Amino acid sequence: MRVRVYIFYLFILTLGIVLIVKLYQIQVVQGEYFRELAEGNRIRLFSVSAPRGEIIDRKGRIMAKNRPSFTVSVIPFEGEKEESLKLLSKITGVSYTEIKEKIKGAPNKLQPVNIVLDADLKMVSKIKELEDKLPGVLVTTNVIREYPNKSLASHILGYVGEVSKEEMEVFKDLGVGMGDIVGKAGIERTYQGKLMGVPGGEQVEVDAMGRPIKILGTVPPIPGSTLVTTIDLDLQKIVEESLHRRGLPGAIVVMDPRNGDILAMASYPDFNPNSFARGITSKEWRELLSPKKPLLNRAISAVYPPGSTFKIVVALAALAENVVDRDTTFYCPGSMMIGNRRFRCWTAHGRINFLSAIAKSCDVTFYTIGLKLGAERIARYAKLLGLGEPTGIDIPGEVKGLIPEPSWKKEPWYIGDTANMSIGQGYVQVTPIQMAVLVSAIANGGKVYKPRIVSKIINQDGTVEVLPPILIRDLSKFKREIDIIREGMELVVKAGTGSLAKLEGITVAGKTGTAENFPNAENPLGKDHAWFIAYAPADNPRIALSIVIEQGGHGGSTSAPISAEIINYYLTGEKIIRGGGWQGD
Repeated sequence: MRVRVYIFYLFILTLGIVLIVKLYQIQVVQGEYFRELAEGNRIRLFSVSAPRGEIIDRKGRIMAKNRPSFTVSVIPFEGEKEESLKLLSKITGVSYTEIKEKIKGAPNKLQPVNIVLDADLKMVSKIKELEDKLPGVLVTTNVIREYPNKSLASHILGYVGEVSKEEMEVFKDLGVGMGDIVGKAGIERTYQGKLMGVPGGEQVEVDAMGRPIKILGTVPPIPGSTLVTTIDLDLQKIVEESLHRRGLPGAIVVMDPRNGDILAMASYPDFNPNSFARGITSKEWRELLSPKKPLLNRAISAVYPPGSTFKIVVALAALAENVVDRDTTFYCPGSMMIGNRRFRCWTAHGRINFLSAIAKSCDVTFYTIGLKLGAERIARYAKLLGLGEPTGIDIPGEVKGLIPEPSWKKEPWYIGDTANMSIGQGYVQVTPIQMAVLVSAIANGGKVYKPRIVSKIINQDGTVEVLPPILIRDLSKFKREIDIIREGMELVVKAGTGSLAKLEGITVAGKTGTAENFPNAENPLGKDHAWFIAYAPADNPRIALSIVIEQGGHGGSTSAPISAEIINYYLTGEKIIRGGGWQGD
């Protein structure tokens, strides 16, 4: 009996020692750890996003700004109950599955996960009314991106959205974290580091359901920098109106040939970037993925055969290589046998000199010249003028196009390939932005500028970063040849295929192009693309432009009139509407 009592006392003593040791460990050895854990359950650290910097046009008018909004979010640690998430789904209209996926993908269970970025007052009121049934659900005041001009300049600006896992890796050096809003396209993406600012933070005391009670401390965010663009919003409106009026896909790029500034750039169809800022619906997303491809920036991301606008390249090569001079004459019977195939001109020009061949866009003349030059020399001058490589414009998504050479082609290069190349057909592929750079170089006497959209960055501390023009290549050694080409381009508008670009009191120089487009699913009739490149005033150019209208037919009848509307407005301030008419090439 006494042994049992001793054993019992020994057990009690051992248990007491264990408890004392454990208490010592918890309160003394690990005291700091458990104190921090308890504080963590009571105190939350919330990141406060910085307002994105504004984007303004060259005259200071707002293109992108911010406005106040409500954000609905969930703290995963406290808000994973099925019944509460289903209730939240019913209130917000966001599917239960989508909410679960967002919570599941959260790397930090104590950081809020955004569910609705731009909640309306009705939604917020309902959440507040039922907050006892929605543990871990927060409604916070935030700012949301707003584009006051809606779809105007949408391909320039791009759009914003919540950062994806892949983008977190791309922007990791900028400190972008889960739930942050980042640029997805356009200058919103290129200048993400400048626009995003520096996030702030709040130390918030919460109750047992994770609801904020009071703010214990705040570090205010620093707003992002303001981007000053080269865009003229008034001109941008004219450009888009002229493009929309035709109702066909296409692109227009307007440059200042003196420095590479993009004055306007449009791609049609376009989109409303506000849809992304507030959280795009599935219906809106389906529309954006339609065969019309409204998200595609055709100015920099679509390629086309340049058609006869490419004759400017061949003309420069021929003059520089002494294959022709301004007075060389040719005979055009309307076609030409090359190898065993007949290559046609759009009409029989008869006896014609070099300048008139540019003005009348004589294919036979340029077949003849191209065969004398050879594909390698044509390619070399095309690349000097900026074709076949990205221009370096400061928005993402630019493609390089293609300037083919015999070494590029896997199969044999035939004489017919050179003939096709001589009139901008065959394998030649260019972008509208490249053609704007090319015509600007002709306009300014040989300076190939890197096109740019942002000219200044105004930082929050008041400092201003000026982004100077960048000269890529100086071809002024070809001044004599370029002057002859300029003379020919003036004739294009005065008495050639581009007469519908003619303006009273303004001398316009240009070049038409009709790019063959063979039938396919998007173009079952095989209608040609309509090109026009131009600059004005011819004696002191201040504006240069490139226009392509998909399936628009002849460049002289479709794109040249658009050029007249844009140039006239920019140089006089007067709006005109110019109708079309049949013009060759």
